[in-house]
Amino acid sequence: MRAAPANVVLTALREQIAQLDDGARLPTVRELMRAHRVSQATVQEALGELRQAGLLTSQVGRGTYVVKNGAPVIRAPVAEAPESAPDDRLESLLILSNASLNERCMLVQNHIVEELSRSGSKVVQISYHNTGHLLDILTSIPRFDAAILQSHYESIPIRLLSLLQGKARALVVDGHTVSGVDIDRVGTDWEDALDMALEHLAGMGHRSVALVSLDSMAQPILAVRRAFERAGRRKAQWQETRTIMLRGVHNPTHAVGDALKEALSGLMDGKGRLPFSAMVTLGLSDSFGIRRCLDELGIGRPRDLAVFLLGHHDVPSEHFGVMSIAGSSYLEGARRLIETIRRRLEAPQAAPQIVYLECARTLRESTAAPAP
Repeated sequence: MRAAPANVVLTALREQIAQLDDGARLPTVRELMRAHRVSQATVQEALGELRQAGLLTSQVGRGTYVVKNGAPVIRAPVAEAPESAPDDRLESLLILSNASLNERCMLVQNHIVEELSRSGSKVVQISYHNTGHLLDILTSIPRFDAAILQSHYESIPIRLLSLLQGKARALVVDGHTVSGVDIDRVGTDWEDALDMALEHLAGMGHRSVALVSLDSMAQPILAVRRAFERAGRRKAQWQETRTIMLRGVHNPTHAVGDALKEALSGLMDGKGRLPFSAMVTLGLSDSFGIRRCLDELGIGRPRDLAVFLLGHHDVPSEHFGVMSIAGSSYLEGARRLIETIRRRLEAPQAAPQIVYLECARTLRESTAAPAP
């Protein structure tokens, strides 16, 4: 049985079709979503039933048209202003990012700007501190062909997503911080990266490990913390596991060293030893701060503590050429964002995609077997 919202949309569309000429074009899926305040799935369900009834036909990349007298009549496109370019064209892109973005986000932006500039596309980049202020700004800017919202370790207000859907024909989130919404996403499976790190540490003989995490309720952080807790219940592999959330750290590069120093110093015994031999970091991009903290506490790596980062193996500032790291590639992320946008513009009615970037592990001098 159809849900009530689908019936409402179906009835409204039937009334609209009755008033339109053969070959007339319907509003886009996103426009119908906004008009009826329903999800993309609800609109697609109604459109699908009308297509089965022979009242509509869809042209990939062009839109959905009314059929009344047999075969569909698709009118030749009329030359319009640049802002009404064909649906599959990417002429303008908006990139939004929090002002606390790390080097990985900047590298992704730089690659996208360079790639799209070759085809003459215009890119507007907005960095924001306050979401409320951003919402005010977005209400007054023009529409774009597409928008990218970079968000990895912060919660995204539904109102922001809704506003962006109204400002762009294609919206993709760079990161997996949203769930339960019909929006394309590109991000890293950090649970996979965690498995790579733990597998390596266990294989080297470590039986006690700590997960040092950014203090965030964002979905990727929570998912990895839950995965780490499950791993800790495998007593045949791990004798001691603990999660440490750094207080006062609001973004991946903010005061990481000082917060880590405060957390670790409170765990050291009288001989300056920690209750674990290995440490995995999550959501932290300040490798320099981590090294400085360990040096100031007199914790040698990997002699006293093996350190494994979850991050991006092609971002030098995250590993400085000395830290073992598991995670994805910023370059692949940038390419997949562009691909996802183009796919959405070509097929606006396709189901939203969640694109997981391939994870890899790079071993360096920060990890070794535990001291005897």
